[in-house]
Amino acid sequence: MSKVSPFIYRYRGYILAVMALAMLLLPFALDARPADPLGSALGLAAIVLCLLCNALGFVLRVWARRHIGEHTRGSVHDAESLVTGGPYAYIRHPLYVSNTAFACGLVLLQFGISLLALPFVLAVVLFEVALSRAEDRFLEGRFGDAWQAWAKETPPFFPRLKGLVGGGRKAKLAEERAGSHRHLAKRTRWKAFAADASTWAWLVFVNFLVVCLKFWI
Repeated sequence: MSKVSPFIYRYRGYILAVMALAMLLLPFALDARPADPLGSALGLAAIVLCLLCNALGFVLRVWARRHIGEHTRGSVHDAESLVTGGPYAYIRHPLYVSNTAFACGLVLLQFGISLLALPFVLAVVLFEVALSRAEDRFLEGRFGDAWQAWAKETPPFFPRLKGLVGGGRKAKLAEERAGSHRHLAKRTRWKAFAADASTWAWLVFVNFLVVCLKFWI
């Protein structure tokens, strides 16, 4: 597992691209597209869920980018400091949750609410969980007691109800007591959005391609 984690982290973008390509090619093999994607309650529900997934992914991603400093897309793990502000006060992996939300939105747009969507959703969830565990191991090794204090108060993916009220503040205080807190200047929303320009371009392209294949071809 120690060799697998660096591999999936280094090539995470390529792995997700392969998943997307497989998703785009599969309907042609199974003729899975409904004759009238907008003409049924399930079709409309899938589009609404797709929009909600994309909205969640967008908000989480921009919010997280505001708090993680001059983060870049590296091929190896690196962290200048342990970030516990913004969404990181409530969940440990908002960017991975964002990725999962975008992927689920894309799957829903392509397959609707159907059995064909399940293996792709499951594959994405398992992949993002593997990435998050690799990141947890790295951060624990890098920040030690500070990470453990933060992780004790902060779940990986779903915020606790008590965390929405006071858990984030407790996690931040625990980290500061551990002595490794370093302040990072918060970006503006526009700079946070611009920092992910390649992500937005990729999402627009893939969603546009799905729409073309599903509705116009």
